[in-house]
Amino acid sequence: MIRHLRHVWLFLTLSLQDDAAYRAEFWSRLLMTVYSLASVAAGLWIIFSNTDSISGWSLDQVIVLIGTFHIVGGVVRAVFAPNFQRFVEEVRSGTLDFLLTKPANGQFLASFRRIAVPHLAESALGAVVATVGVVRASSEFGLGQVLVYGFSLACGLTILYAFWLVMITFVFWFVRIENVTQIFWSLFEAGRYPMEIYPGWLRALIGYLIPVAIITTFPAKGFVTGQSWVALVGFALAAALALYGASRLWRYGVASYTSASS
Repeated sequence: MIRHLRHVWLFLTLSLQDDAAYRAEFWSRLLMTVYSLASVAAGLWIIFSNTDSISGWSLDQVIVLIGTFHIVGGVVRAVFAPNFQRFVEEVRSGTLDFLLTKPANGQFLASFRRIAVPHLAESALGAVVATVGVVRASSEFGLGQVLVYGFSLACGLTILYAFWLVMITFVFWFVRIENVTQIFWSLFEAGRYPMEIYPGWLRALIGYLIPVAIITTFPAKGFVTGQSWVALVGFALAAALALYGASRLWRYGVASYTSASS
């Protein structure tokens, strides 16, 4: 674990050096995130000018949900998307050999070797928004809430990582998987809003089959109202099982890989 953390720090340092050469991109990403938040804020103002809640969610709870959505979105765009896109290209070209022959875990390298630092600004702004929502909703905001929120958010990101890993592992058998990832991006926007507003079939789809809403709804709701230990343990077990299953599929896919040297 310590070795992997050192590698992540190294990858982050190298990525920051690369991104420093394109400062305009960093500021453009930041402005796009601010614009997105401003658009959502305008929509919330219109909605809550006419009602006190949305499917049981107060304005402050929705603010926390939106902040959580942008935290997750920043991580997806900064880590998952660039690394897995590069991985798919290497499998197609047969150059994945250069990664698999390195003296480190192949899945770890494929997942974290590139970090798009400008996108982390979205996660930082999301954290600010979520904090504002919690402070507005509760006068007893404390360290315990932060720890529970961080734990549940980490579990949610683990589930999302496992889902992405499963998606891109299919490239070992199928030539084109872009349509699958496009479906994910289309449904990911649904995580910006409370799950309760969707019909039952769509709630099941984005909450469990393609877990884009549960990873934002669960931490956000728990951040404001608290979360039972049973729910937290269940969420952690779901994350562990998802990661284990995705890793097993990854190893099976690597064993089926026909490299450029084969």
